[in-house]
Amino acid sequence: MLKARGIQTRAFSQVLSIQSLLQDALVATNYPQITPQNSLFRRSHQPQVDYQSSAILSLGLPPKERVPAAEAVKALLLEQDNAMLAQATVTAPGFLNVSLRSDWIAKHAFAMATTGVQPRSAGNAAQRVLVDFASPNMGKELHVGHLRSSVLGDTVSNLLEFQGHSVTRVSHVGDLGSAIATLLVQAMDEDDNQAQTLPPSAGLLAASATAADLGRWYERGKQRLVSDPAFKAQVDHVVLQLQQTDKSTWTQPWLQTCAISRAAFDVLYKRLNVTVHERGEATYLKLIPTVLDSLVSAGLAVESQGALCIFIDGPDKSPMLVRKQDGGFLYATTDLATLYSRIHGDRTIDPIAYDRVIYITDLSQSLHFRHLFEAAALAGWTKDRPVQLDHVGFGLVMGEDGTKLSSRKGGSTSLEALLNEAGLESASRSVVEDADHGYIGDAAVRYYDLAQHRERNYKFSYNSVLNLKGNTAVYLMYASARLQGIRRKAGREDSWASLLSQPNAADVLLEASGDWHPTERALALVLSQFEDALLETQAGWHPHLLCDYLFRVTTSFHAFYEACRVQNHAPRLVLCAATDAVLRRGLALLGISAIDRM
Repeated sequence: MLKARGIQTRAFSQVLSIQSLLQDALVATNYPQITPQNSLFRRSHQPQVDYQSSAILSLGLPPKERVPAAEAVKALLLEQDNAMLAQATVTAPGFLNVSLRSDWIAKHAFAMATTGVQPRSAGNAAQRVLVDFASPNMGKELHVGHLRSSVLGDTVSNLLEFQGHSVTRVSHVGDLGSAIATLLVQAMDEDDNQAQTLPPSAGLLAASATAADLGRWYERGKQRLVSDPAFKAQVDHVVLQLQQTDKSTWTQPWLQTCAISRAAFDVLYKRLNVTVHERGEATYLKLIPTVLDSLVSAGLAVESQGALCIFIDGPDKSPMLVRKQDGGFLYATTDLATLYSRIHGDRTIDPIAYDRVIYITDLSQSLHFRHLFEAAALAGWTKDRPVQLDHVGFGLVMGEDGTKLSSRKGGSTSLEALLNEAGLESASRSVVEDADHGYIGDAAVRYYDLAQHRERNYKFSYNSVLNLKGNTAVYLMYASARLQGIRRKAGREDSWASLLSQPNAADVLLEASGDWHPTERALALVLSQFEDALLETQAGWHPHLLCDYLFRVTTSFHAFYEACRVQNHAPRLVLCAATDAVLRRGLALLGISAIDRM
């Protein structure tokens, strides 16, 4: 059965997953060697075939025996009292092909559009899950590199919550390292600020500085780190001071920098419809001594050249450095303290001991997280407190010229600038002046990112992002708006959901299924596959699969609408209502709101 890794699916999913139902039917034939592991069905693109299984080919039979074996399985399958199947056939070299009954598709599509789009209750299988994503550095603007982590993390959280799990969304911001120390030292250097025509420190101390001001100080500070030894020495000293619970003279400017950054982050998170709660490195300062003692006691952390290291891959490989020679901490240190708290729970920091922790960062950090998880296991943290630890990595966002978009031309591509440009592009391409092009642009950027395979780099292009005919948010939102136009033209002033709730709605669709136009059947079948799309998406946390599914829903709907007269046709209006329900829920899980006019 299709099952998301680490996610318990309940009977609800087993009923609504077509692939699971077909798999169960195949296993029920009791044919030798067919098991739940080798009996998967997949969607078929062949005419008159809905699903296909290669189960027989996986049995290792001699070539001459494969087709006869498939014929035998087909006969056993058709002998079952199975209301799903209209017919089954066999094709060389041993594929089993099935088509579903149209009346069964009608009932299943209706169930999927009503019960199936509602949030689930996981019951006893519910997990306490923490999703760690976004996690920028304080004092730095969000750039396009933060886009993927933010929208992926938010979408993963949406999917987990939809399945009935308790989810904590955390942005583990960098508020103690060299980045913020560099900014602070530069911001308080009045002479250099004046010479470089940078804002004075008074703006920071009064919290009147902007995020752009922080960025200017930081960029100047980065230049001085490589050319001014005295400046670098002061930054290193400030890092150590920030890593103390009492930050002395730097407390106020540090707090102001965090407040300014936080406000700027929140504006962009709101635009991208991202819900996440900040929990910075400083939160875990008091826990670090306990964690380091635990690692030393376990014999895992050892001194090497004055530093404290963990040699996960052996003494000849690069270690995980957890305390520098000068006593300072690193990201690995706070990450270990954070993980310790999430596994065991802490009364004042993480009162919940989580069943699962998911980190969403770029793929370049894969080694770091492998070391992090292995260190936790070797230290014995997970021995009596089993917890599933996952790193969900993603590729880079590239420009159309193939260069990394977050560092083009020596600078950073601001996420705000990227979103603003998308809104302007939307307005310039549209004939609808009063459309919310700001929202359309923001949603289009979010969707386009999610529609890419998360483990691959992709090229960002406004032409692609805002394409009205491709797998884009604009195309899907246009379908949503078109459905609302159909509803209004049909004289329904309420909603599509109210049509689905009418007592005879399911019967109306069922009765019409005996004389369906091919595009009606095709649309109903795609709507029936929503549960399978969710399971496939969660299996490896690949939101692009859900995007692909919604694109199929939309293209099937447009084909149906172009071929069939809808107005004054009750069954087809029910099919429109079902399409609206599935499309709305799918978009919501991706963090995008359907719109009524466009």
